[in-house]
Amino acid sequence: MKTPFLISLLLFILLLSCNRTGPSEQIEELVIGFVPSEEAERMVKNMEPVTDFLESELAIPVKIFQGSDYTAIIEGMRGEKVDIGVFGPFSYVLASNKAGAEPLVVPCSKSGVPAHYQSLIITHVGTGLTTLDELMDTSGAYSLSFSDPASTSGHLVPRGHLRRLDIVPEDHFTDILFSGSHTATILSLANQKVDVAGCSYNVFQKMIEREMLDTSQVRILWKSAPMPVDLVTVRKGLPEKVKRQLREIYVRVADEEPASAGYFYEEWNDSTLVFQPAHDSLYSEIRRLSQLVMNDL
Repeated sequence: MKTPFLISLLLFILLLSCNRTGPSEQIEELVIGFVPSEEAERMVKNMEPVTDFLESELAIPVKIFQGSDYTAIIEGMRGEKVDIGVFGPFSYVLASNKAGAEPLVVPCSKSGVPAHYQSLIITHVGTGLTTLDELMDTSGAYSLSFSDPASTSGHLVPRGHLRRLDIVPEDHFTDILFSGSHTATILSLANQKVDVAGCSYNVFQKMIEREMLDTSQVRILWKSAPMPVDLVTVRKGLPEKVKRQLREIYVRVADEEPASAGYFYEEWNDSTLVFQPAHDSLYSEIRRLSQLVMNDL
């Protein structure tokens, strides 16, 4: 009598387990969150092909959530309102620490080398500054602008370099502003509303190409070493089956539907990029740098 009872009990427990696990492997919609680094309308348009491709592959609605800043995307992931987050390196580190964001894919060359970009520290010609060495002796003379607090090229990297020069921004500059975007930072500096700024070299170059910036009015004081570009991440609570499926889709998307990678093509001025699996170790230097400057924040 005990054996049939035990078998029945085990079957009942197994059935309950299957009922809980089954639905958890499915999602009803997918939400992609990102923060525009320049003109929002243009970047949203560039995101549309990838959402269409994902919809066709997953057979579920895919929506775009345009965050006002990286904190909004991080909080969206933590609250399970955002499933995929497109982050810069520093905001990825923050999202990983605060929301458990996991690396999915990163843009690479076809040989598998991750794409890279650089950060700038710039000034307007009215300051008379030509080098960062000159800036070291000007405490209390100039104002400083960054883009977003969680921006890599628009905050972490330029701040980190200033700290290496023993310049603590809060002590050295008359005022520190966060404009919200690289474009706003650069325009604010060009119009002499701020004196020194940290920004993305890519956005700086695009503004010149689009005749949004008069190069005679600005001067580059410093350019960083290359660093890894933005990556696509997933929230940790997504079913593992869905994560694997998303990674597989992204890896082949550039070949099957090139326009779907348009966001990254335009962001990094390279139409040959493809997606490859991303690993946290690629951002170890960003983690180290973030520890250096976190005490300032």
